[in-house]
Amino acid sequence: TAQEQETTVWESIYYNPNNFNSRADTFNQCLPPGTYTFVFSDREADGICCNHGEGVYLLSTEGKVVTIGGEMYTKERRYVFDLPFEEPEAVDENDDGLDDRTGWVMPFDSSKYIEGETCENFHLELKTDAYGLETTWALFEGSDESGRMFASGGPYASDAVYEVDYCLPSEQEYVLYVYDWAREGICCESGNGGYNVTSGGHVIFESTGVFDDKEITQFYLPLPDLPSASPSEAPTRSQLSITTFPTTSPTPETSTPGEIREGPGSSFPTTLVPTASPSPASSTIDENA
Repeated sequence: TAQEQETTVWESIYYNPNNFNSRADTFNQCLPPGTYTFVFSDREADGICCNHGEGVYLLSTEGKVVTIGGEMYTKERRYVFDLPFEEPEAVDENDDGLDDRTGWVMPFDSSKYIEGETCENFHLELKTDAYGLETTWALFEGSDESGRMFASGGPYASDAVYEVDYCLPSEQEYVLYVYDWAREGICCESGNGGYNVTSGGHVIFESTGVFDDKEITQFYLPLPDLPSASPSEAPTRSQLSITTFPTTSPTPETSTPGEIREGPGSSFPTTLVPTASPSPASSTIDENA
């Protein structure tokens, strides 16, 4: 809705739960610069999360996430924004450890650390497929999801590239989970998504985007003292002390943006809530694994 004129510029269909249960849908609309109000309505005032499943909606522009939601206690949720859109700084007014606008974990504060001495660079570059709404990720301390969550992201806009940089405490094991709600990865039937993980220019893992519901990468920081690698000279997995656990790729299912997309009948990942920090991990990944 254009706020000044109070005229509707675009409106979706009504998603009857009998026909659209556990499905994803995408819409695209080109709008002129101005101030707009995004209105998401739910007749039962309980949103699309979390009493009857874990649905989610996302509004984006030019790859920038405007707002994410799903859990509601009223029949409407309104969000006023300007086009062109400038992403604001992360804010956590309710002190739950999550950004109020996106629900992502607040950026890790490394101001007390020194890169190369007490912390090491972590860089994630992720390209979404045609259904960025289905893609999320989380970075944990330790070897699994029970550890402290250092960072998270998604859902995202479709066909967009996102980059994340952190300086993570050294002498520590980490594990990265990348999830896909539709259980078909982020390549290749719905676009050519993928991601790569590096530290200080060293390649930790380059994903093809072909996996099932999630792909798991374990690694230890700092990495071995290796020269920066060109794409043709990437260090081997054993050199970089990482272990990846891609799930079996499912049977491809063709779908295109704008079509109702049948989901697997499961919920979106529910791991995007910070957990208590565990005791320091005593195990490391076998470099010869």
